Amino acid sequence: MAEPPDEAVRDTPTEAADPAPEPSINDLAAYLHARADEIGALIAQRYRDDIVEYRSLPDGFIDQDVAPTAGANLETMLESLIDDSELATEQKSRFAPRYTTFRDSAVRRFRQGVPMQALLHAYRLWGHTVWEEVQNAPQIQANPQLGLVVAGKIMRHVDLVSTAVAEAYLDEASGVIRDREAVRRDLLEALISGDAPPDRIDRLSRHFGIPVDVRHAVVLVRRRQLSSSSPEVLREALEATRAHLQPIKAGFLTGLRDEEIVAVYPLGEDRRHNETLRAQSDALAASSPGFIVGVSRSHTGLNSVADAYLEAQDALLSAPTTGARRAYFYADAMLDHIVRSSPFKTALYEEAIAPLQRYDDEHHAELLPTLRAFCASGFNLSNAAKALIVQPNTVRYRLKRIHEVTGHDPFVPDELILLALALRVI
Repeated sequence: MAEPPDEAVRDTPTEAADPAPEPSINDLAAYLHARADEIGALIAQRYRDDIVEYRSLPDGFIDQDVAPTAGANLETMLESLIDDSELATEQKSRFAPRYTTFRDSAVRRFRQGVPMQALLHAYRLWGHTVWEEVQNAPQIQANPQLGLVVAGKIMRHVDLVSTAVAEAYLDEASGVIRDREAVRRDLLEALISGDAPPDRIDRLSRHFGIPVDVRHAVVLVRRRQLSSSSPEVLREALEATRAHLQPIKAGFLTGLRDEEIVAVYPLGEDRRHNETLRAQSDALAASSPGFIVGVSRSHTGLNSVADAYLEAQDALLSAPTTGARRAYFYADAMLDHIVRSSPFKTALYEEAIAPLQRYDDEHHAELLPTLRAFCASGFNLSNAAKALIVQPNTVRYRLKRIHEVTGHDPFVPDELILLALALRVI
């Protein structure tokens, strides 16, 4: 007969595993963010299927304009899911920066002949589609109570965005936006001229909420080949500028001036703002092959915009007609001025450039383009190889050959500086 189990063992309770934590709004936002492209494509397809006026837009417009706007709407909604305080602030002003993309899209729809009913239908359809995706999310399946909270946030977001685009649409229809553009151009002209009365600058800057003591840089966008540009091309360039330049600080001012786009870009004291400006300016240049982008040094006070504008012009003049599509900063122009005014300019050319040109001509080689690509890539072998469409080892071999031909080693810092300066002679 089997012995009874040990009493100590029998009476010891079994430890229960800790229950898994319930999914949070942050978990849901991360899940939706990971599927943003898929959701954006679904929304674009529903626009095609359900809205007649959207199907009549030019070829490619749904994918290149409408779908990206829907994606931006989703990203903005995800931000508001996580940050309630930010949403509360936005409720006080539907013209806050986060709604600029949607207001601009409303203006474009007006110009494309899309009626307001169709525009608002699109935003309602966007809300329905996003809510369906939220309902099917595993986080909601695991925590249904979370769905009630999110539903309210989505409805508030759709209401705010719909109101913002409706007001922008009506403003454009009544000419208010064109009047505002005229005031913006007046302020830009007053700042660039440098001789406008201070009280006029103060009045106009208050109109756009720009502090007169703002620290800023001026960004200029101009066609690579100066010629008569159509208004539509310039308008598209202006929209691209506003889409890519997204300063952290308030007080951003952009507008058309003759055949160039002028932007007064606000900067904070944190140096990361300068890094953000460089990254955004480079992205703008990369997306606008027909245009060049010049950026001034940072200045303090609106009374220094005229000086910054001249620096941005100098930066544009330093940009080559061909080559890497990046923004050109005043520092580039300063180096050009230093090299071209130097008594050693001829010596630099004879020491570094002339031998490479002769070698390339005699051997059908590409040492000079390789040196230029290596410097333009920030002295990165892999990026230079991508620009030249060769292997990194090929770039390394050519750099060693440059050492043999010129006597200057690109892998020695001081000698690389000499080679890089010599490139600015030509």
